[in-house]
Amino acid sequence: MKNSSDKILPCAIFGHNYVRSKTNIDQTAELTCSHCDVVVITDQQGNFENHTISNSQIKDTLQEFYRLNRRIPKLKVSI
Repeated sequence: MKNSSDKILPCAIFGHNYVRSKTNIDQTAELTCSHCDVVVITDQQGNFENHTISNSQIKDTLQEFYRLNRRIPKLKVSI
């Protein structure tokens, strides 16, 4: 069993107590747990996202790069 501090114990038993800490221009909200300081961002549909990349252009570029990488077939080269 892992050691848990008194600060994380309420979150482990009852769940996080999120408080809105910031509202972004694109109508997404940044929520922070009042007990353990975990930061979660909501998207336009209201779903929680755990990754907190501050620049959304970086996130969009990484997603597009992943999609392009999956679309291009890998060439097998024999020597």
